[in-house]
Formats: sequence, C-alpha cells, structure tokens
Amino acid sequence: MSSVALAQPAKKRASLGTQLSLRPTGCSGKGKPIRVCFISPLGYGLYRPESGHAFGGAEVQFFLLACALSSDQEFEVSVLTTVETQPGTERYGSLEVIKRQGLGRLAGHREGTCWNEVKALRGYLSAFLDMQALLRTIGADVYLHAGAGVEVGAYALICRLLRRRFIYVVASSVDLTHPNGKVKGPLRWLYSVGLRLADAVICRSSEQQAWLLDRYGLQGVLIRTGHPIPTPLVRARGCEDTSSILWVGRIHPLKQPEMFLDLAERVPKEHFVMIVMPDDVQEALWRRIQQRGVRLSNVTVYERIPWNEVSTHLGRAKLLVNTSTYEGFPNTFVQAALHGIPILSWAVDPDSVLSREGIGICARGSFDSLVASTRQMCASPDLQGQVGKRAQDYARRYHDLNHSAEELKTLVRRLAKSPGDVEG
Repeated sequence: MSSVALAQPAKKRASLGTQLSLRPTGCSGKGKPIRVCFISPLGYGLYRPESGHAFGGAEVQFFLLACALSSDQEFEVSVLTTVETQPGTERYGSLEVIKRQGLGRLAGHREGTCWNEVKALRGYLSAFLDMQALLRTIGADVYLHAGAGVEVGAYALICRLLRRRFIYVVASSVDLTHPNGKVKGPLRWLYSVGLRLADAVICRSSEQQAWLLDRYGLQGVLIRTGHPIPTPLVRARGCEDTSSILWVGRIHPLKQPEMFLDLAERVPKEHFVMIVMPDDVQEALWRRIQQRGVRLSNVTVYERIPWNEVSTHLGRAKLLVNTSTYEGFPNTFVQAALHGIPILSWAVDPDSVLSREGIGICARGSFDSLVASTRQMCASPDLQGQVGKRAQDYARRYHDLNHSAEELKTLVRRLAKSPGDVEG
C-alpha cells in the first residue's frame, strides 16, 4: 500500500466564507468525488503553524486523515475551522481550509435561572441557523466532528435537515463514560441527542466501543489512531544514544503538567523536557509551569513547537511520560512507539495496551509508582531496548495511518452511496 504524503501549505487565497461556491444537495453520484468536510474548530494552527493557534489530539487526527483523503481523487476534502478574525478560505495542498469567525454564542451560560436558560437557547438557535447556512454552502456529502459538546446536537440535526451524513468521532473516554460527556450548561443534553442522531460513531479503542454500547446502545466503528510509518522504520534505541524524558501536551488541568515537574524533582539525575502548548484560558497554570521550569536545573520547557517538529524531540528521548487524568487514544503514544520509546503513564492505558503489549507501564493513578517506573526504566538500557522494540512492532501492526485512512474511506463510501436518504 502506498504511503500517505502530507500536503504542504499552498498560497493563501483571500475569500469570504459567504463566497464559497454553493454545491448542489444530495450525496455524490457516480463519477463525482465524494465531498467530505472535517469540522475542526481548533484545527487552524495545524494548517498554518505560524498563526500560533492552539490545537489538541483530535485536531491532529483530523489533520492527518484530511490530508490522506485529499490525496485520493475519489474524495474532495475541506476542513472547517474557527478563527477570531479574518474569516475566509485558504488552500492547504489539495484540501480547502474554511475559516469561520467564532462569535462565542455558546459560551458562558450557567445554570440556575430561567433567564440564563433563555439566553443559552437564543444563542444556540442563532448559532444553529448560521451553521446550517454554512454547511449548506459547503455542500459536503459527509461531515465529521470529534469531541463532546452541545454543538454535536446541532451538527447531527443540520445534517438530517440537509439530507447529509454525520459522523461523530470519540475524542476522549469521558465522551462516553460520563453522562452527557461532562458537557456543562442547560443545553448539555444536546450532546447525547447528537450522538444518537449520528449516522456513525468512530471509536479509537475497543473499550470505547463497549462504553458506547453500554450507555447509548450504539455500535461503534473502530478506527484506531493512525500516524505515518517512517520508511525505513526508526530503529529502537537504548540510553546510550538518547538523553531526555519527554512530556508533550496542552497546558490544561486534565493534563496535569505540574505532575511532570514533580517527577523531575524526584528523579533529579535525569533530564526532563516539556513541549507545551499554552492555553490563554489557563494563563495562571502556564505561569506556574514557567516559574518552576526555570527553578529546576534538570528541566527544559519548549513552547509552541510546530507539530511536525515533535518527532525531532522524540528522536532524542528515552521515555515518554503521560500524566493526564483521561484521554482517548493519545497521538503521543503512537508517536513514541514508532520511535521505539517506552511509555510511562500515570493513569491512561486505553485497552490496557501498555501492559498487554508490553510497550510501557501504567502507574494506575499512583505517583509513587510512576516515580519507581521511571527509575527502573532509566536504570536499564536493555529494558528500554526490549520495550521499545515491542512498541515499534505494535505501532506498525495497529496504527499505520494508511490503514486508518482506508477504514475511514470505506465508512464514508458506505454512508455516501445512497442519494441522501437518512436512515431512521
């Protein structure tokens, strides 16, 4: 199977969102490309790294899959992002990046009073009508969105009204393990409605499929987190040619970045590297990370490293540490495995893959166990090499982007083959 080539940014083309060409309704007919739109509000920074826009793991997967599908002439791909200023459209290789200006109409509504609920409903209806007009203009046959939120209900209902298909992609375990996916506010129930109205739900792990079936009675489609497989495959290494213990993630309480600094204090002879993506909402947490990082002589903190440069830091790492409270299936797990790097996790272990496949250690929520595992791995280059080799073998078998893209293509074809009739 040919490898997926990631597109490169093309020259910007100034255009207003209202100037998008209006495409005819109905699913793709014979001989016409299947039109696919990835709804990725936080994804713009991946297509324009110089913008400095923050993004997360779900956005990375949409970026990789959008590039993969756009390289196939059977598909016409667009990505709908949200920006604060300068809406319009741009080209990124063979796909179209649509920049929608966000107005914050779904934010800041708290429960407790009837007036708050009325304001929330008014904001939601306004956003709903604008989004319906935009999706009609985009004219895709299939729309995808990842992550829980009240907007899931809107996307699913709009697609029903437009006789288009909607795929929901599970972004995190709490999307399924908690009522309404931990969505807050008086309209939180719209998330569950959207999930039930979706034409398909993509899960990243078998346990996500089980949770979806148990809570919602729905059968999920398993499409694993995928990444390009290096050719030739990066060779697994030991301590002799690596130096750092790596942490990669957003500055957010659920990621618990301060725990990584606590670990650095407990293992002072090792060099710890943080690659962080600051969040304007988490300014106080980011300030604490900066201050502690300066005080700790064995810690280096890098801010806003472009996503495609993370592999350089992985090439210099001997361990990857994850301190999150919860995740979906982390991109960093796959990236580390492809580089032959053992994975140490405080709590996250989707499908018990770390222990079952022998590619790392999960501390099951114990910081002391995380410290002990770190010391154990650092003390044994042979153990690192053995675990790293198993990690590479595992990633090659289960997380090849080509396989994930082909599975998504199969699903999209199946949903788009009928002339827009929504299954009840």
